[in-house]
Amino acid sequence: MEIKPATSVEVIRSVASQPQSEPISRPSPSVSVSTADTTRMAELARAVQGKGSLLHTARLAKIEKAIRAGTYEPSASQIASRLLDAAEIDEHLQAIMRG
Repeated sequence: MEIKPATSVEVIRSVASQPQSEPISRPSPSVSVSTADTTRMAELARAVQGKGSLLHTARLAKIEKAIRAGTYEPSASQIASRLLDAAEIDEHLQAIMRG
């Protein structure tokens, strides 16, 4: 490791106060949003909702059948895990929709 010699504060101030020859130009970031992107995202959201409702209905029918047969025995950890998973998915989808 190399230790550099100390520099006086006065030297640094004099260098900093000298005008620059040319201003520094930085490209500004460009952001573009098209209505095609928005439309595509809306269509995707509707498709996901449609599939989700079909899967949800099928799952509820399966659970109802097990309850009626007396074979439905969920564990507390399974219930908690599923609730947390659903909450995480909901939050992620809401974040996507907010942009």
